[in-house]
Amino acid sequence: MVLNIRRLFKRVASLTLLGIFAAASLFAAKVPALKGRVNDYANIINSSAEEKLSAYLQQLDEQQGVQIAVLTVPSLQGDDIASYSMKVAESWKIGNSKTDKGALLVVAYQEHDLRIEVGYGLEDKLTDAKCGLIIRNVIIPQFKNGDYSEGILLGVQNMGGIATDNAQLVSRSVQNSENSDDDIGGVIFMIIWLIFFFAIISSKGGIWKWIFLSNLAGSHRRGGFYSGPSHRSSGFGGGSFGGGSFHGGGGHFGGGGASGHW
Repeated sequence: MVLNIRRLFKRVASLTLLGIFAAASLFAAKVPALKGRVNDYANIINSSAEEKLSAYLQQLDEQQGVQIAVLTVPSLQGDDIASYSMKVAESWKIGNSKTDKGALLVVAYQEHDLRIEVGYGLEDKLTDAKCGLIIRNVIIPQFKNGDYSEGILLGVQNMGGIATDNAQLVSRSVQNSENSDDDIGGVIFMIIWLIFFFAIISSKGGIWKWIFLSNLAGSHRRGGFYSGPSHRSSGFGGGSFGGGSFHGGGGHFGGGGASGHW
């Protein structure tokens, strides 16, 4: 019940975000081409880590049906990490169009910002709370030590481990904290949602406005409202490692995930 309400809230919120993205698209940072599973435009991942990342992500995709992509950029050029990562996710469409099991890790080097963006099909596993734990307890400690390659590699392995219920890949610092954080996060979310719900019901238009927003959210979920800027390549090779071509499978995103700063 909590998860269904949370998804609906995120879908409504995502419509607002997408409207903002459309209005500001001429001035924001551009979405780079999807070259492979690992897109290191900031040049902060060493070749050994990139090879391990690409091989793991290819296996995850082919054997588990979970698509995860990594993007590092030198700068956001005045954009904020949440809106930028959402633009990339909407453009690249990581994940299968039927299952939406996609996720994206974005790292902005100059701003020291990062974000995990989660597709609809993984929101029940890669919750906002768990994404926050991965960022705070796994990635950021490595980044603060200057080891970007290890931070990204461990972060992606934790994302994949949680998405596929493979506890061996999930760090203890994430496992030991995730249950309590999920409970607290669920309670807070429910409170925010109830305030939002009653504000709509009590405003002019009442229940009809609520039905209208719900229908809009459903329309976006089916890909019929706004698909984001079209920068995704349709058949780029899978980069230096990982073998074969790689491209997004039509996955949808609704704003689930978490951000961090180091």
